[in-house]
Amino acid sequence: MSFLRKSMLYAVVSVLVWAFSAQTAFARGGGGGHSMEFGLALLSAGQNDIDTMITNARANNSASTSDMGSAYELFAQYQYRFGGTMFSILFRPSYVMQSATGSGTGGSYDYKLSGFTIFPMFRMYPLENDFIRFFMQTGLGYGKLSADITEGTSSIAFSGGNFGAIGGLGVDFCFTDSHCVTIEGNLRYLPIERNKVSSVTGTPGLSQYGNGQEAEINGSDLMTSLSGIQGIIAYTLNF
Repeated sequence: MSFLRKSMLYAVVSVLVWAFSAQTAFARGGGGGHSMEFGLALLSAGQNDIDTMITNARANNSASTSDMGSAYELFAQYQYRFGGTMFSILFRPSYVMQSATGSGTGGSYDYKLSGFTIFPMFRMYPLENDFIRFFMQTGLGYGKLSADITEGTSSIAFSGGNFGAIGGLGVDFCFTDSHCVTIEGNLRYLPIERNKVSSVTGTPGLSQYGNGQEAEINGSDLMTSLSGIQGIIAYTLNF
């Protein structure tokens, strides 16, 4: 696990524990209303099959590419809180990016993933005061991930999607009634078990890679993932 990922996840957990134990927080019904949120997430999405391709490229073609690291996720969110209650509903689309690049025999060895998720969620605020709003949330949604891989003189593009689930905890730090900084920690389950090839040139390091076929590695479906631990920092505007 990279230093950046460990630091961010440690900060998220520390803030959530502190907020949960704050003596000034208490359960109450909120005033209701709308909010927009814009944020950045670090996602510990493991790409084991892509890492296998990279390992093979290092062994066979002297590639300098390292294993896939954490994914970055940009998102916007709309939320509506029901007046006089602890409950709200929200809608969160996001854009995901993850890559590893290098060079080796015959040229570049680049492995780039990009995609999106769409998650409606249900949120509850069990503890809050005028400054701190502690919440828990869960939801079901959909994600799609596309790969663009170059291995020397060969290249391949494939994509896949699936439905998944998310759950987590967070804190709003509201400096005014309208402006808040939000910190979240979530666990998302969204494996993508099958990926369909959309274009291919040359002979990439897969056991099946024909255009229109499902991508396979070592005789099994090549899997990608949007699952993992998600650490978030965001700006929230209440109106």
